[in-house]
Amino acid sequence: MELMKLHPPVVHFAIAFPVFMFITDLYYRWKKKPPDGLHVLLTYISTLALLGGTGSGIIAHKPIEEELHTIGVFEFHESLGIFLSLLFLGLAFVRFYLDKTKGGMRLRDIYTLLLAVGVILLFLQGRWGGMIVYDYLLKTGL
Repeated sequence: MELMKLHPPVVHFAIAFPVFMFITDLYYRWKKKPPDGLHVLLTYISTLALLGGTGSGIIAHKPIEEELHTIGVFEFHESLGIFLSLLFLGLAFVRFYLDKTKGGMRLRDIYTLLLAVGVILLFLQGRWGGMIVYDYLLKTGL
């Protein structure tokens, strides 16, 4: 039961790092600054944070799995968590490839687009997670 308590703090990092990465990427684009070590570090930390959020979610839902599956939004939340992990792994791969090829603007645009989609989906994921906790688990006592 104690492992369930790991998920809430981990998912906050899984949201904060990608949002900070997105703001940093937009700032670099605005200043026409090429991606540097901070850019790559934030990308990889964001990816690890997402993987940690998904992993902790898998661990946290096991003890109450049957109850969670009665909540309509849970299936979407679970699927989106796995999708976001794959999306950010792809993002890390694009970022790695960007360094190796001294990539052009097209690859950089793909990176920023994937990051923007990822951040938007993260906010949706967080909304669904909040609904699960506050609208169902706390109010109904599931």
